Amino acid sequence: MASHSFGLRIITLAVAGLALAACSSSKNDLAVVDPAIIQQPIAPLPTGELKAADINRALAERRFSFASAGRKGTVTYFRDGTFEYDETGKGIGTGIWTAADGKLCEARNPTSFLPKGTPSTCAPISSDGSRLTAGSMQLIPI
Repeated sequence: MASHSFGLRIITLAVAGLALAACSSSKNDLAVVDPAIIQQPIAPLPTGELKAADINRALAERRFSFASAGRKGTVTYFRDGTFEYDETGKGIGTGIWTAADGKLCEARNPTSFLPKGTPSTCAPISSDGSRLTAGSMQLIPI
């Protein structure tokens, strides 16, 4: 009788294993996630006088909410010097950015709501450790 009980346990485990295998996802079923967009714990922003390297570290591969006079939305800065933004009430756009000691320079590409884009303009940038201020624009990490 003991061997019958042992055999029944093995069959039960085998059936359970097959059931779990049938429920598992195959490699092809998994969603592909862009590693640059995976949310990491938000690193603190630098404070004090911001050198170009500080600005690059603070912005690259990070997403922010932004707000300035009459504008708000989200923006993601990428390490390659490009950015994507979604301006509330207007839409999605792209552009390029560079950092200089104490300044953030941005140019926006043409969009349906900004047909000519914008030339590169530079604004003084500072940080209080929780948000960046570039000219009149506030950037808060999200």
